[in-house]
Amino acid sequence: MIMKVIDMHTHIFPDKIAAKATVATAEYFDLPEPPNYYGSVGELVGALDAAGIDYAMVFSAATTAHQVESINRYIWGEAQKQPKFIPCGTLHAAYENYKEELAWMREHGIYGVKIHPEFQHFVLDDERLFPMYEEMERNDMFLIAHMGDPRVMVSGPHRMIPIATTFPKLRCISAHLGNWGDWDIEKIRPLAKLPNMYTDISSSFSYVEDKEPLYGILAEYDPTHVFYGSDYPIWSPIKELEKAKALHLDEAFLGDIFFNNFARFYHYRQL
Repeated sequence: MIMKVIDMHTHIFPDKIAAKATVATAEYFDLPEPPNYYGSVGELVGALDAAGIDYAMVFSAATTAHQVESINRYIWGEAQKQPKFIPCGTLHAAYENYKEELAWMREHGIYGVKIHPEFQHFVLDDERLFPMYEEMERNDMFLIAHMGDPRVMVSGPHRMIPIATTFPKLRCISAHLGNWGDWDIEKIRPLAKLPNMYTDISSSFSYVEDKEPLYGILAEYDPTHVFYGSDYPIWSPIKELEKAKALHLDEAFLGDIFFNNFARFYHYRQL
């Protein structure tokens, strides 16, 4: 059966910094294999075409406040050139011009914000971010956050739950099944049961040899709230797609994960 696919978790960088940024990411997370790619747009387009993937959501986190606007314009510009790209923006806890920037994003077809606390050096529930989350909720935008790293504890369920409960209409995507590197179902269950909570399977099933505990975590989420993502460039969209197909999930559920769930979630335009 041929399925349509949206890879909703990919990172891209300008060519001149792509390799440096990707290698730094791999080294930070002490990943079990070298990066599959180096994060350039050309590599991603080639990988998507080779894998038969229809769309990819692309983003890059601002590590300082002054990078916010340049990154958002870079992401928007690449999405203008690549019809397969769905742009997702960034903010930073120290960025003050967030109302105007969020308005600019919406005017230019960017409806989501990616936060990566580990690289941005603040906690996900930093009080400076709450006015930004409120503005996003008010304007029907969504949040996607890297979730989990037991070494630093700046993200994960205990950081996301206060956001999702304070802003119940803010749709939140907790990446990596909600707690990368700490697959304790008791920690993730309260998060997974929130009605405005979504997740992706990137850097989860493919990351660990013992996949069994992850099936239980996956079952905690609303089955319509689970998305497919590869976490390019660390992982290969081609390889990750094959690994996902080999999870022995119900075919209809797999089709929803690959395409239907995110297509419904992303109601701003037809995919």
